[in-house]
Amino acid sequence: MKKIILLTLIFLPLTIIGQNSESYFPIKIGKEKKLTWYKDKYVESFTDSTELGGKKYYLYSQKFKNNIMEMQIRISNDTVYHWNEVKKKQQVFFGINPKVGETIGSGTVKKVGAKLKTPKGKFKDLLVIKMNYSNGRSDLRYYKKGLGLVAVKNNRGLICYYIPE
Repeated sequence: MKKIILLTLIFLPLTIIGQNSESYFPIKIGKEKKLTWYKDKYVESFTDSTELGGKKYYLYSQKFKNNIMEMQIRISNDTVYHWNEVKKKQQVFFGINPKVGETIGSGTVKKVGAKLKTPKGKFKDLLVIKMNYSNGRSDLRYYKKGLGLVAVKNNRGLICYYIPE
C-alpha cells in the first residue's frame, strides 16, 4: 500500500506535455534528472515510447536505490493521461493549461509565475498545481518550463526537490 501511495504521489504528476523545451513537462528521452523524495534520492527519465490503445505513450521511469517504478503517460490538448494497466485504458490525471482555478482530473492550477526556494536553489516563473488524491491527501507540485517537476510540498513542508547537476 505504501508503494501505491508513493506511486500516486510522485509518479502520476511527473508527466509530459509535449516535446517542446518550453513545456512545463518536456520529453527528453534518455536525459536523467535527479530529485529527492523525503530522505531518499531518485532519478527520473523518459526511456522509450510505445503505442497503447492506438495512442503514443512515453515510458516514464523513476529509479530509487532499491526500486524502479515505470508508467506510460501521454499528453493531448493540455491534458495529461496515464495508462491504467488494470483497466486497460487511459485515464485523465490532470491538465496543464495555466489558468488559475482550472481543475481537470486530480489537479487544480493554483498559481502561474510562482517563486520557490529549495535547499539546492531558487526558482521563479513556476506553475503550481494542487493535486488531490483518492486517499484524501493533497500536495502542491511546482513545475518549471523546460525542466518539469522541481518541487513538491505537502502539509509537512518540502518533501521533494530537484538536484541540479
